[in-house]
Amino acid sequence: MEGAEKIIERIIEDANLQAKNNIEQAEKQASNIILSAQKEAEKKKNDILEKTKKEAEEKKNRLIAVAELEGRKIKLKAKQDVISEVIKEALGKLNAMSSEQYSSIIINMVVSSVIKGNEEIIVSRNDKARLGNNFIDKVNRMLKEKNINGSIKFSDKSDEIEDIGGGFILRSGDIETNNSFETIIRMKYNEIEAGIVKILFG
Repeated sequence: MEGAEKIIERIIEDANLQAKNNIEQAEKQASNIILSAQKEAEKKKNDILEKTKKEAEEKKNRLIAVAELEGRKIKLKAKQDVISEVIKEALGKLNAMSSEQYSSIIINMVVSSVIKGNEEIIVSRNDKARLGNNFIDKVNRMLKEKNINGSIKFSDKSDEIEDIGGGFILRSGDIETNNSFETIIRMKYNEIEAGIVKILFG
């Protein structure tokens, strides 16, 4: 029996040792799993924080971009309003000039625009009276001084037109060239705008 007891004790010791080793191995494996899970959780947390931070930064940048765009729109509209007001005021001053000043400007414009010298001038009914009876004579005299046929005349349409916004329309046969102040400003708007912006806004 004594030999059997020793064998049993040895078996029990071996079993305890194996159990201890198994427990240690299991604990080690569990620790590794927990550590790995903690690292993965930390990584996911950092990824989420980084993503949230990135999204917040992108949102902030979008808001700034929208605000800057809105600011540019407001600034542009303010400039356009000022430019429109300046142009409106300039047109008002042109049309508010004395008859003598107005006539002088239109004469020079006509003489600069005429090619053949036998064109017709279309102006509004009011402007025709404002330009005076000797307007055509002055134009033709200046054309002849430039060795151009001076036989300009008012078109019959001038008695029908109420308003063309100042200036005149030059007709040569079937071709009409609009030299009204509003048309000239519209055609040269970009050039005029650039000049006004430079003067007003530097």
